[in-house]
Amino acid sequence: MNMSLRAWAIALFVASAATSAVAAEYQVQPTTISEYLRLQGLVESTNSATVSAQVSGRVEKVVVDVGDNVPAGATLVTITSVEQYQMLTQAQAQVAAAKATLVAEQQEFDRVTSLVERELLPAAERDRAKARLDNAKAQLRSAEAAVERAEEQLSYTEVKAPYGGIVSERLVEPGELVQPGTPLLSGFDPTELRLHVDLPARYAQPATTYQWARVNGLEPTAQQVFPTVHSQSSTVRMRLILPHDSSFMPGQWQPVLVKVGEHEGVQVPTAAIYNQGELTMVRMQDNSWRAVRLGLSEDGLVEVVSGLKAGEVISYE
Repeated sequence: MNMSLRAWAIALFVASAATSAVAAEYQVQPTTISEYLRLQGLVESTNSATVSAQVSGRVEKVVVDVGDNVPAGATLVTITSVEQYQMLTQAQAQVAAAKATLVAEQQEFDRVTSLVERELLPAAERDRAKARLDNAKAQLRSAEAAVERAEEQLSYTEVKAPYGGIVSERLVEPGELVQPGTPLLSGFDPTELRLHVDLPARYAQPATTYQWARVNGLEPTAQQVFPTVHSQSSTVRMRLILPHDSSFMPGQWQPVLVKVGEHEGVQVPTAAIYNQGELTMVRMQDNSWRAVRLGLSEDGLVEVVSGLKAGEVISYE
């Protein structure tokens, strides 16, 4: 805008505002003004996981679906368990046989011991009976361990939620054949969210010093600047723990404000700023108008980068 047009715009603005009543005056004072970085950060769940099959079989039933809120320990998927039941039945039969053998060997050991004590049998016979008894006990322990393994394998056919949360992805359908490691469902805990944002490396130390950030206006409950620099982007990751009532969702990008410095300057109330076309203006105490250039707004005040100095008085409605 050339000088003649600029002067005409100011005059027009003055004329249009001449009848406005002045309600307040404000003396410009020097103050410490914070410096911020405006960035975008990605929301993610602190607790998120994909549950996978731990046994082979065919999916019998998918109990939950995407969007369902499930408590910790709830059944998510069931897998056909014929093979696992057979393994458990076989292991239980081995336990029963081992117990019967142990009873027989215990009785034989007691009989041989009695005969040895009456000197009707040599002591070597008692030693052999003791060895057979110990072997029977070991076989019983081995059979009981096999039952525990079979019970554990059987428990894997009923896939349960490791923690309470929301199902975010369903990866299998009933009838599908799965193997150990096959992904079944994904989910996350909506009550524990965090956000990652990448800072230029030169701001890592100031961000650590000031420990001030806001996520879409919300104050995080904790923050951490990672101690390493990404070699390709020359950025440092900052993690912000979000409050429980944030209402954000994993996968969202949110605006982040990070304090990285301070400087001396002047501020005026945002209500004292008037706009006319391309002009940003304030009314001086003598009712004259002055064009200004603004910086960042904060808590109802806006920084005046140029056009005003400390000690001057402005008026506004």
